[in-house]
Amino acid sequence: MPEQLTTFDNPVAARFEVDEAKRTIKGLAVPYGTTAKGFQFSKGTLNWSDPSRVKILIAHDFDRAVGVVTGFDDTDEGLWVTARIAKGAAGDEALSMAAEGVWDGLSIGLGTPGRFAAKDGIQHAVAVPLREVSITPVPAFEDARIHSVAASAAQTRKEPTMGDETTQTVEPAADFSQVTTAVRDGITEAFSTLQFPQREIVPAAAGGAAAVTEELPYRFDGTKGEHSFSADIQAAYFSNDGEARQRLETFMEEAFARFAVTSTNTGALNPTQNRPELYVPQLAYTRPLWELVSTGTLEDKTPFTVPKFSSASGLVGNHTEGVEPTPGAFAATSQTITPGPVSGKIEINREVWDQGGSPQADQIIWNEMVNAYFEAIEAKIATALATVGTAELNLAGATDGALVGALTGYFAGLQFVRGGNRFTAFAADGNLFPALVAAKDAAGRPLLPVLGPTNAQGTTDGGFDRVQVGNQTVRAAWALGTGNDKTSYNFVPSSVWAWASAPKQFKFEYQLKSIDMGIWGYTATAILRDSDVKPVDYTTADA
Repeated sequence: MPEQLTTFDNPVAARFEVDEAKRTIKGLAVPYGTTAKGFQFSKGTLNWSDPSRVKILIAHDFDRAVGVVTGFDDTDEGLWVTARIAKGAAGDEALSMAAEGVWDGLSIGLGTPGRFAAKDGIQHAVAVPLREVSITPVPAFEDARIHSVAASAAQTRKEPTMGDETTQTVEPAADFSQVTTAVRDGITEAFSTLQFPQREIVPAAAGGAAAVTEELPYRFDGTKGEHSFSADIQAAYFSNDGEARQRLETFMEEAFARFAVTSTNTGALNPTQNRPELYVPQLAYTRPLWELVSTGTLEDKTPFTVPKFSSASGLVGNHTEGVEPTPGAFAATSQTITPGPVSGKIEINREVWDQGGSPQADQIIWNEMVNAYFEAIEAKIATALATVGTAELNLAGATDGALVGALTGYFAGLQFVRGGNRFTAFAADGNLFPALVAAKDAAGRPLLPVLGPTNAQGTTDGGFDRVQVGNQTVRAAWALGTGNDKTSYNFVPSSVWAWASAPKQFKFEYQLKSIDMGIWGYTATAILRDSDVKPVDYTTADA
């Protein structure tokens, strides 16, 4: 369901530029120094963390996001916005309608909390978070033909409207309908004796003075009082009105002096709040395998081929004067890479969506889906490495000096492989890596200490995610797992590849009870030369 927003129409005309080729729009989102419906903004009062987090919507409908802000220009005249419109049917429609002058208005949506200061009957913005910018159709004011300015808070309630305009409570936390109703009903019955329509003069006893009781400032019996209870609350706590605050404090002290107010009997006025900004997520996933292999990007599942060396001989030899060299031989081959899609979906009940707020609820869930997407890619790389049939290096469960000695001997031998040692990436499973960290010499000193080594073979990183054996970095890779059937891998990075597209988010509202949010992407992995991958088995048994 689209979110209801409050609009503050702007009668000031300004340039509205549309570049359909570059898919950009530019316009004045907020004019400064102009009052609309009792509100006014000035330079520096609107704030945002990152322009790209501010989305472009159609008519403040969060289900119709069509672009992102690429830049703001906060001038003395007002806040200018430049935005990029996304590809697709919705974005094409937005560009077309804007270019034709049908949707030629810009308006803003505000987040919470927002601070305003009342002066001469006008609410002046002090510090207000900017949540979104919308493209709007015809403004309510006849002469506002270029754009109109609208502002909204994160939680709003729709009230009676006139014409094109909608109204709202600017600060949603200041909705005192429950407070007013509860106090009115309670005081009408229990505190009716404290209400005095007129000043009451009580005759004094003989020789005494007369007692004068002043009328209370608020009435809850349907009769208009001298002041409005809810209006004074708003003025006192959101506009720093000292007189209103004094009236409230005096009234509460006198009216409730005989009654204890506890958290129990005011529970309905203090509901449990949802604080999505304090959500504690899973830890962000590290991606050691992705960081060790060579990587690329994908756009779709179209297969592609990678040319590879096959064989060569006689390319260079000793030359005999006057004799033409014998031609050498060279053969190449290719490997076809076929990307595959990965996807996922979650169903979010409408009640959870509405209560959690948007974009808080969907952003929280989306972050977890992205974590799962990265986990799937790490698992695919581990699976690709496991398909290699190269003879393994079996460390037979060696520990301490024997383990480090076996590895250093293996690394030294790589220098004599044709072309020298190109095996610069080493991903360790949950069996080998802890054994390396724990390795000690005969005196009990770590062979791979955390700090500077003394008569030791290498070091261990302070984060315990990698160890250094000589100049070879051994990286802990959680996706390789633990157990006797797991394997570590030493490999040439240019021969092990992984590709992935950026995950795409989809939302579907085809039913009332819930909203589906999906994730989609393409991935591919390939071992381009099996001989460039060396499996390293720490255990003697593989089952």
